[in-house]
Amino acid sequence: MFRFLKGKVGPSCYCSPKFQNSFMKVVFSSTPMNGNNQKCDKNEIIELTQDAINKMKQVNLKYKNSKALKVSVEAGGCSGFQYSFSLMDKNNIKEKDLIVYDKECIVIIDKQAAEILRNSRIHYTNNLISKKFIIENIQNISSKCSCGNSFDVNFF
Repeated sequence: MFRFLKGKVGPSCYCSPKFQNSFMKVVFSSTPMNGNNQKCDKNEIIELTQDAINKMKQVNLKYKNSKALKVSVEAGGCSGFQYSFSLMDKNNIKEKDLIVYDKECIVIIDKQAAEILRNSRIHYTNNLISKKFIIENIQNISSKCSCGNSFDVNFF
């Protein structure tokens, strides 16, 4: 398990330090990655478990380091919101996207999803039933479905 010291680790991207923990906490970049992306609030934080980082390392080996993990939240599911993950080409990052970056993976998240998922954790689970990315520890959750993908949050 590791963390990166605050400092430049990629084109205009910064990571937050926190050693002696089992997962990495990454701050949304405060400087746009390619000069076009919107600046991110330093208080918006999402954590990546080591399992999530390791899976993205595998993905990037397969796709020659060309993919980013896209996290979305949309209306739907049993409880009001549902999250989803997809792989996107790093060259297709849009100006409105916020970027979570470390040396081994890039996670793209839109502003609405960032607000809802602030202080949550991205984990990769690999068990007999499924192999997938999941969101854990969603703050201000008021209810969730037994499927684990659908939830509702209190905005106050």
